[in-house]
Amino acid sequence: MSIVKGQYIDKINHIMSPIKIALTGGIACGKSKVTHSFAELGADIINLDSLSRQVVKPNSEALNELTDYFGDQILNDDKTLNRQALREILLKNKANQEKIESILHPRILEKMDIEIKKVKNKLVIVEIPLLVEKNLAYLFDRAIIIECNEIKQLERLINRENIDENQAKIMISRQTTQQNRLTLADQLPIDIIENNSEIFEMQQKVADLYQKLVNL
Repeated sequence: MSIVKGQYIDKINHIMSPIKIALTGGIACGKSKVTHSFAELGADIINLDSLSRQVVKPNSEALNELTDYFGDQILNDDKTLNRQALREILLKNKANQEKIESILHPRILEKMDIEIKKVKNKLVIVEIPLLVEKNLAYLFDRAIIIECNEIKQLERLINRENIDENQAKIMISRQTTQQNRLTLADQLPIDIIENNSEIFEMQQKVADLYQKLVNL
């Protein structure tokens, strides 16, 4: 009887679990605008950049580990993390990038899991830029890939971060290629949104995809 009851509970939990959708794409391709459009339609959104800010609050374990390794140069005067300084250190070499990610990523994913468990709606969309690079597809049921052409991506990144073209190209080069992202289709169902056009066209694409997903 207890086995049957346990199987029944597992089935109910499976039915009630939201569809976990990873939203990924190159830096400055418009992921945040797309997730905002999904949120307006009723999807739950989890933003890993927002979670990354939470894990490096003053006196947090993650921030203490970062300062122990890289020094106080990564701190502002008020002891908060200077994200620009940390980014510059990350871009210097691969070893720095790997060290920073080893400190931050496990904590970010732990928080992500906690937030997913709070979701009551059918869809939860997680904005996760490094889905392919960190081999995290196994955590999700589906993926949405945001595409844009290289010229627009470079232009958007320069304007958004107020950096020069060389810095922008380095940041882009540290991410995987769009071709590699498309290999996600070997692991889970994917949908693609091309974000080269006007905002209203992008919003319509999101609305169409949302209707498809809620009807799964």
